[in-house]
Amino acid sequence: MAAIQRTRISSSVVGKPMLLPIVRLWLLIFVPFVVLPFLFLSGKVVPYTALWGHAVFHLIYLPIAAAGWWAVWRFVREPSHLALRVIAGLMLLCQTSFLFGHAGELVSVVQRGFFSAPYSIFSENPHMFFAMFAVAGIMASELLLIVLTVTAAVQRLLRRSPRVTAGQPFDPA
Repeated sequence: MAAIQRTRISSSVVGKPMLLPIVRLWLLIFVPFVVLPFLFLSGKVVPYTALWGHAVFHLIYLPIAAAGWWAVWRFVREPSHLALRVIAGLMLLCQTSFLFGHAGELVSVVQRGFFSAPYSIFSENPHMFFAMFAVAGIMASELLLIVLTVTAAVQRLLRRSPRVTAGQPFDPA
């Protein structure tokens, strides 16, 4: 019981205890969203002619997305402020949609030849159906991550204790 109280007290002030989970979310949700499509789907690092790039993208991104889902799940249970919990809960819903869509895309790539899946798979029905869930989920998660970060920063600024300036007495009322 005392451990629960210490956890709630330490996370009730959006400060250093809240910084690490937010940084973890940025590293597991935003960074892979920027880096992996650039590496595997842009054609700049892995050429378009390499049919394996699409399959490797899904194989690498799926466990990272699952770790991101886990980080959001932990974050939902952590803060005591309702606004942060609601935003994180919405992020969890979006991450679930992203995981469903991304796993479905991987299955459709495996069914079409896995490492030799044709480029036409991007316009075929099963892949496109799941891609809509994946893209909508990850884009909404990215937006909610920004909202979550701004909300946590504003809460931290609002909860700071007032500073005593030179020559003015501190009035706690």
